[in-house]
Amino acid sequence: MIHGVTWIGLVRKNLLRRPVRTLLTSAGVAIGVGLIVALLSISAGVKQTAADLIHIGRSDFGLFQSGVSDATRSLLPVQLEAKVRANAGVADTAQVFLFVTTVQGRSSSLVIGLAPDEFASERLTLLGGNRNGALVGDEGAKAFGVGLGSTLTIAGRSFPVSGIFHSGNRFEDGGVVLPLRTVQVLAKRPGEVTSIGVTVKLGYRPQEVASQLEREYGITAIVEPGQAVKVDTSSRLVIDVGWVISVLALIVGGIGVTNTMAMSVFERVREIGILRAVGWRGRRIAALIVSEAIGIALVALALGLALGYLAANLFTTRTGLSSLVSPRFTAGVFAWGLAFALGVGLVGAVYPAWRALRLSPIEALRRE
Repeated sequence: MIHGVTWIGLVRKNLLRRPVRTLLTSAGVAIGVGLIVALLSISAGVKQTAADLIHIGRSDFGLFQSGVSDATRSLLPVQLEAKVRANAGVADTAQVFLFVTTVQGRSSSLVIGLAPDEFASERLTLLGGNRNGALVGDEGAKAFGVGLGSTLTIAGRSFPVSGIFHSGNRFEDGGVVLPLRTVQVLAKRPGEVTSIGVTVKLGYRPQEVASQLEREYGITAIVEPGQAVKVDTSSRLVIDVGWVISVLALIVGGIGVTNTMAMSVFERVREIGILRAVGWRGRRIAALIVSEAIGIALVALALGLALGYLAANLFTTRTGLSSLVSPRFTAGVFAWGLAFALGVGLVGAVYPAWRALRLSPIEALRRE
């Protein structure tokens, strides 16, 4: 403390000497923080979506068309299923059609087409009714406000609800399951499916079987959620471009903090000389400079978190990302944002702190 002023109070006072400069510097760093938060939350959302989509029917992995903008736009010929099933490591297969459309007036709802005699359909646990019509997940029934005997409007057509089910998969439980051929007609894609779910025989590793099928048929097999960007090119493009911009923001932010703190040291040479004269060690002066840089970083973090939240939601709703992808703001995402902000602050404080250390009390007091 100095004359009743706490360390935090002193840092705050110094930053508010030039409030506009402090705010502009923080805003520059906040852009980088916001991009990091947005990109990592989108990436986490893509992985979560992939984890659910590739395990529909509790399959070991899913096969998708390569190079599509997102998994729901994948199209594979139904004839491919028989060829895949003939693979030595494949125990069973199931055709899946993921159709994003309007259900009960709710846009971007998921309708899943499943063949009634395949494992993906047979593994649905009925909570009531039968399998002879439209099946609605227990969460979907709440969202759509329907029950057994109700009528669902899907893509402008009406279907009676014959059963309510639970699968443990959030997309299935929040959506509607129809016979595969019905969904193919609704999507105007006869003879095609979105994905083929695969279960692997005992003694075989899913990754090895998946790699073999990829090489043989030129398709993409997603075994782990982290592989989702192999299919989702829109997400990959946004994430790749965003990382480049984030690196540039890191550089620009570091330069901005360095400039701000260097100017602060230059403007306070006499003050630093007085502090040295009354007994402040050089390390304490340097700690003050670093604390001020961290203060700027914390302001940037607050701005960046808000910016990242808005940017992530904007990316997923206004770009080509799948309508099924929602950003996930995990503790890890915020930790990376904090690390970025503090990293920029510390890097930016290195030169100004070094410069302050080199100032002798006599030299500093002689300057006007």
